[in-house]
Amino acid sequence: MKKVDFISKAEKTIDHYNMIKPKDRILVAVSGGPDSVALLLVLLELMNDFNLSLYVAHVNHKLRGKESDKDQEFVRKLASDLKLKFFTRSFQVKKEAQKLKLSVEECARKKRYGYLNSLADKLKAQKIALGHNFNDQAETVLIRLIRGSGSLGLSGIPPVKSRIIRPLIEMKREEIETFLKQKKIPFRIDSSNLRTDYLRNKVRLKLLPILKKGYNPKIEEVLNRTAFILRSEERYINQKALKAYSRVILREQNDKIILDSRRFLGYDDSIKRFMIRNCVKKLKGDLMELTYDKVESLLNLMQQGKSGKSVDLLDDIYGDITKDCISVYKKKSKNFNYYVSLPGKSEIKKLKVGIDSEILSSPSKRNIKNQDKLTAFLDMNKLKPPLRLRSRMNGDRFRPLGMRGTKSVADYLVDTKVPRCDRDEVMLLTSKNKIAWLVGYRISEDFKVTNKTNKVIKITIEKK
Repeated sequence: MKKVDFISKAEKTIDHYNMIKPKDRILVAVSGGPDSVALLLVLLELMNDFNLSLYVAHVNHKLRGKESDKDQEFVRKLASDLKLKFFTRSFQVKKEAQKLKLSVEECARKKRYGYLNSLADKLKAQKIALGHNFNDQAETVLIRLIRGSGSLGLSGIPPVKSRIIRPLIEMKREEIETFLKQKKIPFRIDSSNLRTDYLRNKVRLKLLPILKKGYNPKIEEVLNRTAFILRSEERYINQKALKAYSRVILREQNDKIILDSRRFLGYDDSIKRFMIRNCVKKLKGDLMELTYDKVESLLNLMQQGKSGKSVDLLDDIYGDITKDCISVYKKKSKNFNYYVSLPGKSEIKKLKVGIDSEILSSPSKRNIKNQDKLTAFLDMNKLKPPLRLRSRMNGDRFRPLGMRGTKSVADYLVDTKVPRCDRDEVMLLTSKNKIAWLVGYRISEDFKVTNKTNKVIKITIEKK
């Protein structure tokens, strides 16, 4: 292939997916291998036409000892020869993987993308260019098929995703290597690519040759075409699903998302799956490790109407079902216990709440009844120190207003249909270790204002 043909083909891919705009600042991830080196040369060829600013980044995972260090030095010299700014970061990935309980591959990916994104932020780069190619796409689709994936996974590696661009995604590996030989540009060979203990290498070195020889010599073209078709269909479904999501969303916060279950059930299963995945993505940032089975488990609970049940979607993300809503949330330990002084004004910064309380001289029954859920009227003489605002604990019981006997706080919250994701955030005002008010829900019968009450305290909790 002629040099100009290679650049021209890459430029067509860039134009087709609108990857680059004039004056873009682009961070180019360069490992030293043929793909990333070719990527850098392509962008250099287009640098003047687009008035681009290019920066070179290299991540050393420290997985191959001196070989990894030589890769880093190779990229450093390449950047220097091309008069481009060079940035690098090293990670002891094996140690990090053990600490985070991840596979080496997954840990390396997280560290790599984390570094590239933070560096791009510092450089104010609009794009991060990666060297994935046509063969990588075929391998990815096959790997996801083997592991089990829906249309989203089988749509493969997106040419553009947010600020990530992949200008060589339609280039075959042999085209890339031919181009570099014609340019007489050296590159590094990763010796670990020959080890078949990694699934991708096993697919590349063993499975694909078998499929090519025994089943379809154009299997890579077929897999790329499948990814392209599924990607376009996935985009269409996503457009429909985003509209549906906007109709069913009840509440969206950093650590929880609540959906209207009745509206949710009215949609097709494909739209439902998208909405659950969308919730997880918003909470976690990606869909890595979210399996089809987990999503289906949550949908099955919905179909069966099993209110009060929950599904462990990921290590720290849960899906919870009630009669009226679906909650997808991060489970966090939120134990708290703070002394409070009444009456007066105070603030608990860690809870992001303010407490405003005052003694009323002549409260009317009408005023006491017509208050919002975060305001309570209690008999001040019945409140005994120490007064605390704390989280609920196992075994907590109280006598809800209007009841003769006691009830566990846990049962009360279930009966009141409080979503599981909100239960650990419920605040309890206690008096000498006795619950006076389940904040936002019910005061205790033991602390209510009666005809014999001569000192009423009004307490308002302000969430900031």
